[in-house]
Amino acid sequence: MPKERVAKKSRVHQEVQKQGINFNKDFGQHILKNPLIVNSMVEKSALRPTDVALEVGPGTGNMTMKLLEKTKKVIACEIDPRMAAELQKRVQSTPVQNKLHLIVGDVLKTELPFFDICVANLPYQISSPFVFKLLLHRPFFRCAVVMFQREFAQRLVAKPGDKLYCRLSVNTQLLARVDHLMKVGKNNFRPPPKVESSVVRIEPRNPPPPINFQV
Repeated sequence: MPKERVAKKSRVHQEVQKQGINFNKDFGQHILKNPLIVNSMVEKSALRPTDVALEVGPGTGNMTMKLLEKTKKVIACEIDPRMAAELQKRVQSTPVQNKLHLIVGDVLKTELPFFDICVANLPYQISSPFVFKLLLHRPFFRCAVVMFQREFAQRLVAKPGDKLYCRLSVNTQLLARVDHLMKVGKNNFRPPPKVESSVVRIEPRNPPPPINFQV
């Protein structure tokens, strides 16, 4: 491997590899390695110093560290205990360590606390249930900036008459304003996924439409 590529690896990636910890495909682990994409997602979240941010799937913490710099608190939900341990090590003895609240477990089975903003490089297999967990979350959050598989993102933002317009489009847009922010190629991840990705901004409609979803 060329020396310049080794130099660009984050300290945590080096630690993960040194310990022989492999990324788990069952958890959909594809770590976002391009700092420009990370910075862009954080920037498009329009974070405030008083915000509580929710991150799902923090992995080795590349996004987490940026969020910790810009917010009052970060709630990071990680299903893989090995990755959670690496993240804890990364923030240990840093000025931001007390701002991290780490939840180890399945986000779909976790009762989420209050947060203002959600920023996530999501495991793609939980995309649909997670979107609706977000949209039914109370109290309302301000917005979510989330990475999805490209086709799923296109379905979220599709309009009537579009080829990909479907029930997902209707239900999501009923409850939120959804905007496509940027395309992200597979080579921006380690390991590269088999699909292309997109980042979407989701802003809940507040108040929500007067519909009884329990019927």
